[in-house]
Amino acid sequence: MAHEGSKAMSPLMGLGILLAVIVVVAAYIGLNMALGIAEGWAGFLFLLCWSMIEKGSLDRFAHALVGALVGAGTAALFKLGPEMWGQAGMIAFLGVVLLLVYAIIMGWAPIAVNTTTMIYLTVGTIPYLHEGVNVVGMFLGIASGALFFGALGLVGAQIGKRRARAAAPEAVSV
Repeated sequence: MAHEGSKAMSPLMGLGILLAVIVVVAAYIGLNMALGIAEGWAGFLFLLCWSMIEKGSLDRFAHALVGALVGAGTAALFKLGPEMWGQAGMIAFLGVVLLLVYAIIMGWAPIAVNTTTMIYLTVGTIPYLHEGVNVVGMFLGIASGALFFGALGLVGAQIGKRRARAAAPEAVSV
């Protein structure tokens, strides 16, 4: 993605990147289909959070993953709490949300309570999605996305290190 002040990408390079994105997306969809994971959207949402919020940093991968799991877990409580415990389940959900909001205000447990947490909580409680979501499938989608895109991130980091070593001038011993 071109940023202000950076050298513009050539149209051919842009098309090459687009082709790579198409291949990666198709591979991820194919993986989910082969594994019978219908909630692949949860893995794409993980990719969005990790790549855009955490800038795709391997050092911040855990923040994106744990935040996704906490947010999805809280969204699951929104669905399952009232089904299992009635009004007490909804009160429990609201109590957890208040604790999460307070934790984010206070800056507590940032690996678990972060922007990714709130995105999963928000998306997971959208009425249309909430009614039809398979909670286990949502967690499987997160897992498949984290494994697939995390592996691509590791491979990309290794390629980057090799290129950096190859481009670095060799030290001259005296």
